[in-house]
Amino acid sequence: MAADSWSEDARGIWQSQESVVTRMSAEELRSRAEQWDRAFGATNWIAFACAGALLAFFGWMLVVHQAALPRVGAFVGIAAAVHLVGVGMRVAGRWADNGATCVRAYKAQLERRRQADPGAARTILLSMTGCALLSTGDWESWVLQATGQFGAGLVTYAYISRQARRFQARIDELTQLEG
Repeated sequence: MAADSWSEDARGIWQSQESVVTRMSAEELRSRAEQWDRAFGATNWIAFACAGALLAFFGWMLVVHQAALPRVGAFVGIAAAVHLVGVGMRVAGRWADNGATCVRAYKAQLERRRQADPGAARTILLSMTGCALLSTGDWESWVLQATGQFGAGLVTYAYISRQARRFQARIDELTQLEG
């Protein structure tokens, strides 16, 4: 009974709110869409900065370490940086559609995120694998540290991949809405 009265109170509050209808011109909508595209495009440099940091770190590790396993780790880390640059270029160079509807433009932004997130997840997994192989010390501590680093990369990969699936579900909903 208490839940019903709360529900009625909430409905009454919601219905008593003032609603203000604002109309935007097509030019204002276009202006806001362009602002959104510029804001999203301004984040493209982050992938390249991260790739530069990875390249610098793993390049230095390649110079410092002479043992085979840490050198393999450094090469895996360098591969992570190259992969991140590829993902950054692929995501940054797509989705320019000036005549897109609001739904199509929003869907395009979600597709960019859906592509960027798994790329970032693979980069994290590769770089954590590289760090795991860079670990030094006695056998037991090396295995423990490497397992922890590789495990952290796997957990991050799984989490980010799940987010990308959520973006895909939203994209599918928008596709149905458009159709």
